[in-house]
Amino acid sequence: MIRAVVWDWGGVLQRTEDYGPRHALDAALSLEPGSVERAVFESAIWEQASTGRCPAEEAWTAIVASLGYSLNQIDTFVAQFFAGDRVDPTLVELVRWMRAQGLRVGLLSNAPPGRSASASAAARWGMDGLFDAQVFSYEVGVLKPDPRMYAAILEKLDVAPAEALFIDDSPKNVAGAQAVGMQAIRFTGVPALLAELRERGLPTPPDPA
Repeated sequence: MIRAVVWDWGGVLQRTEDYGPRHALDAALSLEPGSVERAVFESAIWEQASTGRCPAEEAWTAIVASLGYSLNQIDTFVAQFFAGDRVDPTLVELVRWMRAQGLRVGLLSNAPPGRSASASAAARWGMDGLFDAQVFSYEVGVLKPDPRMYAAILEKLDVAPAEALFIDDSPKNVAGAQAVGMQAIRFTGVPALLAELRERGLPTPPDPA
């Protein structure tokens, strides 16, 4: 019996729907499309920030410097980098609806801390309190699919692995959850997710769209 649903943030609840702003950064720096995104997400210092080994501000400074972008405009760079991201309102309402039905709801994310004082990805989008519990990789010191990440959120939600369903867009993170005994769904889109939830007998709103 599922008692808790654990969500990934980036790539599920928050997704990049418009790559135009990032491609504009590529063009401004005379780089191939996708270069700036790789410089951020595939950099060693991004992983260090994501595992709590350096402050987010230090990571952004290093990334911006490596691209030759003005260090006086870091705020502008970060704002443009995420300008095409959106939080899915249908999924946010689904999370709230699940909680109203008595399910425990958690967040498990590899996202580094924000540059502001807030440590919550949900809070940075004005959705503080959306989850019963949340765990970030920078708090644990490792990234999904390390088993310690799943153990941390299960402990916070006070459920056994078999009582939790994990939702993530990354195949390796889904496999990691399954390896520790959780049920798991790979997110490929809202309609497919809703269909999968219904097949598993989990409550979904009559018309979430």
